[in-house]
Amino acid sequence: MSNGEDVIIHIKQGDAYKKFGSLDLAISEYQKALKIDAANFQALLKLGQVYEIKGDKESEQAFFVLSRNVYEKAAVLEPNNPEIHNSIISLAVKQGRIDELVKIYKEKLAKNPNNTVLMEAVRKLATISMVSIPPTVKGGTDKGGCAKIFLDYIFPFAGIIPLLLGTMIPTLKILQSLGIIIVVAYLVYKFSTAKKSDKHKKW
Repeated sequence: MSNGEDVIIHIKQGDAYKKFGSLDLAISEYQKALKIDAANFQALLKLGQVYEIKGDKESEQAFFVLSRNVYEKAAVLEPNNPEIHNSIISLAVKQGRIDELVKIYKEKLAKNPNNTVLMEAVRKLATISMVSIPPTVKGGTDKGGCAKIFLDYIFPFAGIIPLLLGTMIPTLKILQSLGIIIVVAYLVYKFSTAKKSDKHKKW
């Protein structure tokens, strides 16, 4: 059996473990694949995704950091792969790193102005950045009131509508990815505000 076949076996086994929620075993299999082929994009992408899932389940930032490091390695291998950029953006939302990522991607786009994948990533980041909740000004009024109404009532429809249009109408398929990003951002926002609410109740 060749090394390439071994890599495929480990990735498939990792996928099976991931499907059944055995995340630690999935991580082990993807790492075995990477020991054979450290430059395997799929193994890196899937390993980063499992780290991200563990970060969600265990509310542990350390797994998000691991996920970020793996995603960045994968992005070096396949810089024009939209899937890795979507994963990086999704993780950045959870880490509160959108403004930082906007700057990074704009710099990349400045060096490669005709790169459509980077253009799409910058557009998605700009959309997410625009709906960030402004902080309360000390000694003034709460600037987040209107933004909260927008996020709670309008924002989810802003994601669902392009998602449905992109799914139902082939010529508008480009809207599907935008809808997914907006819906993910909305879910992360609701999850984070729910956690804050729970903390206040405990206090």
